[in-house]
Amino acid sequence: MKYIMVISIPVSRIMDDKRKRKIIRSITQFIKSEIRTRKSNGLIIGMSGGIDSSVAAWLGVKALGTERVFGLILPDSSVTPRKDTKDAEELAQKLKIRYKVIEVGKSKNQLLRHLPKNKLAKANFLVRLRMSILYYYAALMNRLVLGTGDKSELRLGYFTKYGDAAVDLMPLGDLYKTEVRELADFMQIPSKISRKKSSARLWKGQTTEGEIGLAYEKIDSILMQFENLQEGKRKVPNVRLQSFDNVYTGTNGRRKPEYSGADVKRVLAIIERNGHKLTPAPICRIR
Repeated sequence: MKYIMVISIPVSRIMDDKRKRKIIRSITQFIKSEIRTRKSNGLIIGMSGGIDSSVAAWLGVKALGTERVFGLILPDSSVTPRKDTKDAEELAQKLKIRYKVIEVGKSKNQLLRHLPKNKLAKANFLVRLRMSILYYYAALMNRLVLGTGDKSELRLGYFTKYGDAAVDLMPLGDLYKTEVRELADFMQIPSKISRKKSSARLWKGQTTEGEIGLAYEKIDSILMQFENLQEGKRKVPNVRLQSFDNVYTGTNGRRKPEYSGADVKRVLAIIERNGHKLTPAPICRIR
């Protein structure tokens, strides 16, 4: 059986100010409810100086106040630009939350000395090391680890298994990256953070869009189409690109990006490759 995906005008979800306020209300209520239900003292959040962690921290403070949000800034000086650490510190100070900076590069290197060398395995090791530190502090303080992953990353499987996705709650998990950017502007997050190229800092000079090979505007347009068409299958053998208006403009007046059938196939390939991250480990059922 062949499945046909017809891609027309890139669809975006309307993000006017009313919608943004509603999103903020929903997320802050969600955080409050989770904290109350789980009898937690507050939140631990890893702050990278990037847009997702900055928006998540802002929402945590909005929900619980400054005293119940604790930031951990965990740079590895061999891959983390100094400006990222500085941006994270400045935001923590602006939000008036307590925070701690821990350089993790030395600990990473000491452990990796005893292990075979591999670029990707090394990068994922660093992400898992950071998550271990977050959970150490969460245990010390009886707090929940606040996730910073957005819907674009989750749908693509663009995260480290048992690393940055190993969290207690995901306030941004139903917002695409481009929507998080719009929220950041609405929250008046500094533009040097909101317009910074997204990067997991897996290695020096790494950027998310560079690794994927597409801008987030294109990625999100494609993912939104999949969602709107209720496409549940990860494999679509035949993708047909239907012509669409090249000057289509969204509600914010910005030109919508064009994307091709090849772009769609690229996104599908990433989802297929990372599918194992999106499902729990299978259990052998004994009968």
